[in-house]
Order: sequence, then structure tokens, then C-alpha cells
Amino acid sequence: MAVALLITFETSQADHIVTQLRAYKEREFDRNPPRGFIGASVAEEDGKVIFRSEWQDDDALENTRDSAPFEACLDLCDIYADDRTDEKIEI
Repeated sequence: MAVALLITFETSQADHIVTQLRAYKEREFDRNPPRGFIGASVAEEDGKVIFRSEWQDDDALENTRDSAPFEACLDLCDIYADDRTDEKIEI
């Protein structure tokens, strides 16, 4: 079953988080999409940055979540975030 990972950052420095997530998306997902990747988007609204990625199944998502580039990107985003929530949903 297809899944989506929805990560929401609450922050007063949204531009830093948006920059990191867009760079990651362009560098990793757009140029050389991992196996099982469907799509990703980055949006900013009212001090919240929402990163949504869609995957063919749980295994594809987990393989990417465990990758060093993905973890490094989220670590950089966490520096600027006041709060972060992760939610995996079925699509």
C-alpha cells in the first residue's frame, strides 16, 4: 500500500527550512529518485513548513528515512525549527 510521510516544522525561520528541504528535494529526489519514490512537495504557511513525500510502500520510505543524506537534511532543519511532527499516512 502506498504511503506518505508528512513532516511539519513550526518555526519563526521558515526560509531556512524551506531552503534546506528544496535543496534536498532537487539534489536527491529530482535528479536521482530512489526506488519506490512517487513525489514530494514543500510548502510554507503561517510559520509552518510542510514537507510531504509519497512512496509506493513502507519499505521504500524506510530505506530513504535511514539514509545519511535524508537524516542530515532533517538535522539541519531541526536546528531552525521550534517544533517538528512526523506523520505517516496511507494514500
